Amino acid sequence: MQFDARAINWLGLVRLLTQYVAPGLVAVVLLGELLRAVLFGGAPTSATMAYDYVLVVLFTVLTVAMIGICGWTSFLWDIDRLFFKLESRIDAEFGEVETPDPEQQSDGSLLGRVRAMFNNALHDVRSKSIALIEQAYWDDINAGGVLAFPQPDIAAAVEQIDTSRRDLLTPLTGLVAGAIPLGSLPASIVSRLIFRYVAPQVKVRLYRRLVVRFLSQLAALFTLTALCFFISILAWSRVDGAIFAGASGTTGNVLMYQLDLMLRGAFFDIMEHTKSSITPLAINQSSTAFVFYTLVFRMFVAIYIFSSFFKVARFVFRHWKALLSTSLR
Repeated sequence: MQFDARAINWLGLVRLLTQYVAPGLVAVVLLGELLRAVLFGGAPTSATMAYDYVLVVLFTVLTVAMIGICGWTSFLWDIDRLFFKLESRIDAEFGEVETPDPEQQSDGSLLGRVRAMFNNALHDVRSKSIALIEQAYWDDINAGGVLAFPQPDIAAAVEQIDTSRRDLLTPLTGLVAGAIPLGSLPASIVSRLIFRYVAPQVKVRLYRRLVVRFLSQLAALFTLTALCFFISILAWSRVDGAIFAGASGTTGNVLMYQLDLMLRGAFFDIMEHTKSSITPLAINQSSTAFVFYTLVFRMFVAIYIFSSFFKVARFVFRHWKALLSTSLR
Protein backbone atom coordinates (compact mmCIF):
# COMPACT_ATOMS: atom_id res chain seq x y z
CA MET A 1 0.00 0.00 0.00
CA GLN A 2 1.41 3.36 -1.03
CA PHE A 3 1.61 6.04 1.65
CA ASP A 4 -0.07 9.33 0.71
CA ALA A 5 0.98 12.25 2.94
CA ARG A 6 -1.78 14.42 1.46
CA ALA A 7 -4.42 12.13 2.96
CA ILE A 8 -3.31 13.02 6.50
CA ASN A 9 -5.16 15.79 8.31
CA TRP A 10 -2.02 17.68 9.28
CA LEU A 11 -3.87 20.53 10.97
CA GLY A 12 -5.80 18.08 13.14
CA LEU A 13 -2.58 16.25 13.95
CA VAL A 14 -0.80 19.47 14.90
CA ARG A 15 -3.69 20.57 17.09
CA LEU A 16 -3.79 17.17 18.78
CA LEU A 17 -0.06 17.37 19.44
CA THR A 18 0.00 20.94 20.77
CA GLN A 19 -3.30 20.98 22.65
CA TYR A 20 -3.26 17.55 24.26
CA VAL A 21 -0.20 15.35 23.69
CA ALA A 22 2.66 17.75 24.45
CA PRO A 23 1.01 19.56 27.41
CA GLY A 24 -0.14 16.23 28.83
CA LEU A 25 3.31 14.68 28.59
CA VAL A 26 4.94 17.76 30.14
CA ALA A 27 2.48 17.72 33.06
CA VAL A 28 3.01 13.98 33.65
CA VAL A 29 6.82 14.32 33.60
CA LEU A 30 6.84 17.32 35.95
CA LEU A 31 4.62 15.38 38.36
CA GLY A 32 6.92 12.40 37.94
CA GLU A 33 9.92 14.56 38.87
CA LEU A 34 8.25 15.44 42.16
CA LEU A 35 7.50 11.78 42.91
CA ARG A 36 11.04 10.83 41.90
CA ALA A 37 12.51 13.32 44.35
CA VAL A 38 10.29 11.99 47.15
CA LEU A 39 10.67 8.27 46.44
CA PHE A 40 14.28 8.01 45.26
CA GLY A 41 15.83 11.21 46.60
CA GLY A 42 17.65 11.78 43.31
CA ALA A 43 19.64 8.53 43.55
CA PRO A 44 19.86 6.80 40.13
CA THR A 45 18.47 3.30 39.80
CA SER A 46 18.03 0.96 36.85
CA ALA A 47 14.38 2.00 36.60
CA THR A 48 15.14 5.72 36.64
CA MET A 49 17.94 5.31 34.07
CA ALA A 50 15.58 3.55 31.65
CA TYR A 51 13.03 6.29 32.31
CA ASP A 52 15.63 8.97 31.52
CA TYR A 53 16.55 7.31 28.23
CA VAL A 54 12.89 7.35 27.22
CA LEU A 55 12.64 11.02 28.14
CA VAL A 56 15.73 11.94 26.12
CA VAL A 57 14.42 10.32 22.94
CA LEU A 58 10.79 11.36 23.37
CA PHE A 59 11.34 14.99 24.33
CA THR A 60 14.19 15.60 21.91
CA VAL A 61 11.90 14.56 19.07
CA LEU A 62 9.04 16.56 20.59
CA THR A 63 11.21 19.67 20.95
CA VAL A 64 12.29 19.54 17.31
CA ALA A 65 8.67 19.05 16.24
CA MET A 66 7.54 22.01 18.36
CA ILE A 67 10.27 24.22 16.90
CA GLY A 68 8.99 23.37 13.42
CA ILE A 69 5.37 24.05 14.42
CA CYS A 70 6.29 27.37 16.01
CA GLY A 71 8.18 28.48 12.91
CA TRP A 72 5.38 27.40 10.59
CA THR A 73 2.77 29.21 12.69
CA SER A 74 4.83 32.41 12.61
CA PHE A 75 5.10 32.10 8.83
CA LEU A 76 1.34 31.59 8.44
CA TRP A 77 0.38 34.69 10.42
CA ASP A 78 0.08 37.31 7.67
CA ILE A 79 -1.45 40.09 9.77
CA ASP A 80 -1.12 42.74 7.06
CA ARG A 81 -2.97 40.71 4.44
CA LEU A 82 -5.77 39.86 6.83
CA PHE A 83 -6.29 43.40 8.03
CA PHE A 84 -6.08 44.87 4.50
CA LYS A 85 -9.12 42.77 3.59
CA LEU A 86 -10.86 43.61 6.84
CA GLU A 87 -10.19 47.33 6.44
CA SER A 88 -11.57 47.21 2.89
CA ARG A 89 -14.73 45.55 4.21
CA ILE A 90 -15.16 48.23 6.89
CA ASP A 91 -14.59 51.07 4.41
CA ALA A 92 -17.08 49.50 2.01
CA GLU A 93 -19.79 49.93 4.64
CA PHE A 94 -19.46 53.70 4.24
CA GLY A 95 -20.76 53.45 0.67
CA GLU A 96 -23.85 51.63 1.92
CA VAL A 97 -25.05 54.43 4.21
CA GLU A 98 -28.63 55.22 3.29
CA THR A 99 -29.21 58.89 2.42
CA PRO A 100 -32.52 60.63 3.02
CA ASP A 101 -34.91 61.48 0.23
CA PRO A 102 -33.96 64.74 -1.63
CA GLU A 103 -37.39 66.31 -0.98
CA GLN A 104 -36.98 65.62 2.73
CA GLN A 105 -33.47 67.04 2.63
CA SER A 106 -34.65 70.27 1.07
CA ASP A 107 -36.35 71.51 4.22
CA GLY A 108 -33.73 69.89 6.42
CA SER A 109 -36.29 68.22 8.67
CA LEU A 110 -35.09 64.62 8.43
CA LEU A 111 -31.41 65.47 8.17
CA GLY A 112 -31.67 67.93 11.03
CA ARG A 113 -33.43 65.40 13.22
CA VAL A 114 -30.81 62.77 12.46
CA ARG A 115 -27.93 65.11 13.22
CA ALA A 116 -29.47 66.39 16.45
CA MET A 117 -30.30 62.87 17.60
CA PHE A 118 -26.87 61.62 16.60
CA ASN A 119 -25.00 64.38 18.47
CA ASN A 120 -27.12 64.16 21.61
CA ALA A 121 -27.20 60.39 21.95
CA LEU A 122 -23.77 59.40 20.64
CA HIS A 123 -21.93 59.83 23.93
CA ASP A 124 -24.42 57.43 25.60
CA VAL A 125 -23.96 54.58 23.13
CA ARG A 126 -20.47 55.22 21.76
CA SER A 127 -18.52 52.73 23.89
CA LYS A 128 -21.19 50.05 23.53
CA SER A 129 -21.34 50.67 19.78
CA ILE A 130 -17.59 50.18 19.37
CA ALA A 131 -17.66 46.97 21.42
CA LEU A 132 -20.62 45.53 19.50
CA ILE A 133 -19.20 46.29 16.06
CA GLU A 134 -15.76 45.01 17.06
CA GLN A 135 -17.19 41.73 18.32
CA ALA A 136 -19.39 41.32 15.23
CA TYR A 137 -16.45 41.77 12.87
CA TRP A 138 -14.20 39.52 14.97
CA ASP A 139 -16.78 36.74 15.04
CA ASP A 140 -17.12 37.05 11.27
CA ILE A 141 -13.34 36.82 10.71
CA ASN A 142 -12.95 33.90 13.09
CA ALA A 143 -16.00 31.99 11.85
CA GLY A 144 -15.44 28.30 12.46
CA GLY A 145 -12.37 29.01 14.60
CA VAL A 146 -10.07 29.63 11.61
CA LEU A 147 -7.73 31.73 13.80
CA ALA A 148 -7.72 29.23 16.65
CA PHE A 149 -4.60 27.90 18.37
CA PRO A 150 -2.18 26.59 17.26
CA GLN A 151 -2.29 27.33 13.51
CA PRO A 152 -4.36 30.05 11.86
CA ASP A 153 -5.99 29.64 8.47
CA ILE A 154 -5.46 33.14 7.08
CA ALA A 155 -6.74 32.15 3.64
CA ALA A 156 -10.04 30.96 5.15
CA ALA A 157 -10.35 34.16 7.21
CA VAL A 158 -9.75 36.32 4.11
CA GLU A 159 -12.26 34.27 2.13
CA GLN A 160 -14.80 34.68 4.92
CA ILE A 161 -14.36 38.47 4.81
CA ASP A 162 -14.76 38.49 1.01
CA THR A 163 -17.79 36.20 0.85
CA SER A 164 -19.70 37.16 4.01
CA ARG A 165 -23.03 38.75 3.16
CA ARG A 166 -24.60 39.11 6.60
CA ASP A 167 -25.17 42.57 8.05
CA LEU A 168 -22.56 43.01 10.76
CA LEU A 169 -24.28 46.15 12.03
CA THR A 170 -27.39 44.26 13.14
CA PRO A 171 -26.33 44.26 16.85
CA LEU A 172 -25.72 48.02 16.64
CA THR A 173 -29.12 48.58 15.01
CA GLY A 174 -30.75 46.74 17.90
CA LEU A 175 -28.83 48.87 20.41
CA VAL A 176 -29.80 52.09 18.66
CA ALA A 177 -33.47 51.08 18.48
CA GLY A 178 -33.56 50.44 22.21
CA ALA A 179 -31.38 53.31 23.43
CA ILE A 180 -32.37 56.24 21.21
CA PRO A 181 -35.92 57.57 20.67
CA LEU A 182 -36.10 57.49 16.88
CA GLY A 183 -39.72 58.24 16.21
CA SER A 184 -40.37 57.42 12.56
CA LEU A 185 -36.68 57.22 11.58
CA PRO A 186 -35.26 53.80 10.66
CA ALA A 187 -32.72 52.56 13.23
CA SER A 188 -30.50 51.29 10.40
CA ILE A 189 -29.83 54.84 9.15
CA VAL A 190 -28.74 56.08 12.57
CA SER A 191 -26.68 52.94 13.25
CA ARG A 192 -24.74 53.43 10.01
CA LEU A 193 -24.13 57.09 10.83
CA ILE A 194 -22.77 56.00 14.22
CA PHE A 195 -20.65 53.35 12.52
CA ARG A 196 -19.13 55.98 10.22
CA TYR A 197 -18.10 57.95 13.29
CA VAL A 198 -16.66 55.08 15.37
CA ALA A 199 -15.08 53.08 12.51
CA PRO A 200 -11.51 54.33 13.24
CA GLN A 201 -11.77 53.12 16.85
CA VAL A 202 -13.15 49.77 15.66
CA LYS A 203 -10.22 49.36 13.28
CA VAL A 204 -7.66 50.02 16.02
CA ARG A 205 -9.36 47.54 18.36
CA LEU A 206 -9.26 44.93 15.64
CA TYR A 207 -5.57 45.78 15.05
CA ARG A 208 -4.94 45.02 18.70
CA ARG A 209 -6.97 41.81 18.66
CA LEU A 210 -5.01 40.47 15.71
CA VAL A 211 -1.64 41.37 17.24
CA VAL A 212 -2.60 39.92 20.64
CA ARG A 213 -3.90 36.72 19.03
CA PHE A 214 -0.65 36.38 17.03
CA LEU A 215 1.59 36.99 20.05
CA SER A 216 -0.45 34.80 22.41
CA GLN A 217 -0.36 31.84 20.02
CA LEU A 218 3.39 32.13 19.50
CA ALA A 219 3.98 32.66 23.23
CA ALA A 220 2.03 29.50 24.07
CA LEU A 221 3.99 27.49 21.48
CA PHE A 222 7.29 28.98 22.66
CA THR A 223 6.55 28.15 26.31
CA LEU A 224 5.60 24.59 25.42
CA THR A 225 8.76 24.21 23.33
CA ALA A 226 10.94 25.57 26.15
CA LEU A 227 9.41 23.09 28.63
CA CYS A 228 10.01 20.17 26.26
CA PHE A 229 13.61 21.31 25.75
CA PHE A 230 14.18 21.61 29.52
CA ILE A 231 12.94 18.07 30.15
CA SER A 232 15.11 16.72 27.33
CA ILE A 233 18.38 18.32 28.53
CA LEU A 234 17.63 17.44 32.16
CA ALA A 235 17.19 13.77 31.21
CA TRP A 236 20.23 13.99 28.90
CA SER A 237 22.41 15.27 31.76
CA ARG A 238 21.36 12.27 33.85
CA VAL A 239 22.05 9.79 31.06
CA ASP A 240 25.42 11.33 30.18
CA GLY A 241 26.99 13.34 32.99
CA ALA A 242 29.87 14.36 30.70
CA ILE A 243 27.79 16.80 28.59
CA PHE A 244 28.28 19.53 31.21
CA ALA A 245 31.45 20.78 32.87
CA GLY A 246 31.98 23.15 35.76
CA ALA A 247 29.20 21.90 38.06
CA SER A 248 26.80 19.03 38.57
CA GLY A 249 23.75 18.83 36.35
CA THR A 250 21.12 19.34 39.04
CA THR A 251 17.62 20.47 38.16
CA GLY A 252 18.34 24.04 39.25
CA ASN A 253 21.64 24.20 37.34
CA VAL A 254 20.06 22.79 34.19
CA LEU A 255 17.25 25.35 34.43
CA MET A 256 19.76 28.20 34.78
CA TYR A 257 21.70 26.82 31.81
CA GLN A 258 18.56 26.90 29.68
CA LEU A 259 17.79 30.48 30.74
CA ASP A 260 21.37 31.44 29.91
CA LEU A 261 21.03 29.78 26.51
CA MET A 262 17.77 31.64 25.83
CA LEU A 263 19.36 34.97 26.77
CA ARG A 264 22.24 34.27 24.43
CA GLY A 265 19.77 33.51 21.66
CA ALA A 266 17.81 36.71 22.36
CA PHE A 267 20.83 39.01 22.64
CA PHE A 268 23.08 37.28 20.09
CA ASP A 269 26.74 38.11 20.80
CA ILE A 270 26.24 40.64 23.59
CA MET A 271 26.65 38.06 26.34
CA GLU A 272 29.52 36.41 24.44
CA HIS A 273 31.30 39.74 24.00
CA THR A 274 30.87 40.80 27.63
CA LYS A 275 31.65 37.29 28.93
CA SER A 276 28.40 37.30 30.89
CA SER A 277 26.71 34.19 32.20
CA ILE A 278 24.02 33.29 34.73
CA THR A 279 24.85 29.59 35.03
CA PRO A 280 27.72 27.62 36.59
CA LEU A 281 27.39 24.97 33.85
CA ALA A 282 29.50 24.95 30.72
CA ILE A 283 28.83 22.71 27.76
CA ASN A 284 31.35 19.98 26.94
CA GLN A 285 32.37 20.61 23.33
CA SER A 286 33.26 16.95 22.84
CA SER A 287 29.56 16.04 23.14
CA THR A 288 28.88 16.85 19.50
CA ALA A 289 25.23 15.79 19.36
CA PHE A 290 24.36 17.81 22.45
CA VAL A 291 26.28 20.84 21.18
CA PHE A 292 24.31 20.94 17.93
CA TYR A 293 21.03 20.20 19.69
CA THR A 294 21.44 23.17 22.02
CA LEU A 295 22.59 25.29 19.06
CA VAL A 296 19.30 24.55 17.27
CA PHE A 297 17.34 25.70 20.32
CA ARG A 298 19.47 28.84 20.68
CA MET A 299 18.89 29.73 17.02
CA PHE A 300 15.19 29.03 17.47
CA VAL A 301 15.02 31.55 20.34
CA ALA A 302 16.82 34.18 18.26
CA ILE A 303 14.57 33.67 15.23
CA TYR A 304 11.43 33.62 17.38
CA ILE A 305 12.27 36.87 19.19
CA PHE A 306 13.26 38.84 16.13
CA SER A 307 10.61 37.51 13.75
CA SER A 308 7.88 38.34 16.27
CA PHE A 309 9.34 41.79 16.94
CA PHE A 310 9.77 42.73 13.29
CA LYS A 311 6.35 41.40 12.25
CA VAL A 312 4.60 43.46 14.92
CA ALA A 313 6.88 46.47 14.30
CA ARG A 314 6.15 46.36 10.57
CA PHE A 315 2.43 46.16 11.24
CA VAL A 316 2.54 49.14 13.66
CA PHE A 317 4.71 51.14 11.23
CA ARG A 318 2.20 50.66 8.40
CA HIS A 319 -0.76 51.69 10.57
CA TRP A 320 0.85 54.19 12.95
CA LYS A 321 -1.32 57.09 11.79
CA ALA A 322 -4.55 55.29 12.69
CA LEU A 323 -3.11 54.08 16.00
CA LEU A 324 -1.83 57.54 16.91
CA SER A 325 -4.96 59.44 15.89
CA THR A 326 -7.18 57.10 17.88
CA SER A 327 -4.99 57.18 20.99
CA LEU A 328 -5.15 61.00 20.99
CA ARG A 329 -8.96 61.10 20.95
